[in-house]
Amino acid sequence: MSMRRKSFTKWTGRGTAAGVAALATTAGLMSGTAAHADDPMPTFDFADCPTLSAPYTPEGSVCIEAIVTSGTFQLGKFNQTITSPIKMTFASALNPDTQLYTPVFGKMQADKMLVQPGIFGDPIVTAVYAKPEYAGVFDTPTGPDFHITLGLRVRLTNPFLGGTCLIGDTGNPIKLNLTTGTTSPPAGTTPITGSPATIVQRTPFVVRKATHVDNTFSVPGAKGCALGLGLVNSIVDLQAGIPSAAGKNQMIFNEYIGQKAYTALP
Repeated sequence: MSMRRKSFTKWTGRGTAAGVAALATTAGLMSGTAAHADDPMPTFDFADCPTLSAPYTPEGSVCIEAIVTSGTFQLGKFNQTITSPIKMTFASALNPDTQLYTPVFGKMQADKMLVQPGIFGDPIVTAVYAKPEYAGVFDTPTGPDFHITLGLRVRLTNPFLGGTCLIGDTGNPIKLNLTTGTTSPPAGTTPITGSPATIVQRTPFVVRKATHVDNTFSVPGAKGCALGLGLVNSIVDLQAGIPSAAGKNQMIFNEYIGQKAYTALP
C-alpha cells in the first residue's frame, strides 16, 4: 500500500460518483486514440472490492476493476501470449478527515494458460501451464500516465514440475512499473509506448480501455520446481532465459478498466 496522497484524485475525480464520471469523460475527450484492438468488453462484477477499514469510508471511495483481455508477457526467452483474462481489483480509499486517497489492493484472478510449444524444449515433457499471480506489491505512483507498480510471480505447472515452480515470489517478485505512456528502459533497449485511457462506457458506471506496458523490469530465476530440486530449477532457467536483466523483458496489458463508487456497490 502506498502513502496517502491527494493526487490519487486524478483517477477518481473528487471522490464522488459525479467526479468519477466527469474524470472519465475528460479522459475520453483528451485521449483520441484507441487503447488496443477491439477485444470484447468483459463483464464487471466488482465482487473483489476490498473491505475498507477506518479511517477510510465508503462515501467518496471508489472500487476499480482492471481486466486484461489480451497482450503478452515476455520473461527472458519465455514469451507468452495472454489467452485468458487477468482481473485485478483495488480501491481508491478516501480518508474524510484528510481528504487524501490511498490505493488498497483487493484481489487478482487469472486462469492458467498453456505455454506456447517449444519454450521449454525437450527436457520438460508434456504441456506446461503458466499462471500469473499477485506477489504482494501494489502502488499507483503520481504522474500523468496512469502508472501502476505491481509485483507478480508466474506459477509453472505440469506433472513433472509439480505445483510449486515459481518465477518470482513475494520475497523477490517480478516488479512491474506499468505505464500508458512511454517506458524508459536501460540503454540499448528500445522504449515502448502504451495507450492512454479512452472512455468506452459512461453508464451505469464508467469503463475505459487502455494499454499498460513495461520493459524496464528484471526477472529472477525459478525456484521450487519439482519439489525444489536445484537441477530442475536450472533446467527451467536455461530454457526460459532467466534470470533476466532489466531491458530484456516486456509486458503488454490490453485492458478494460471499470470503476464504481463504493456507495453504489451491492
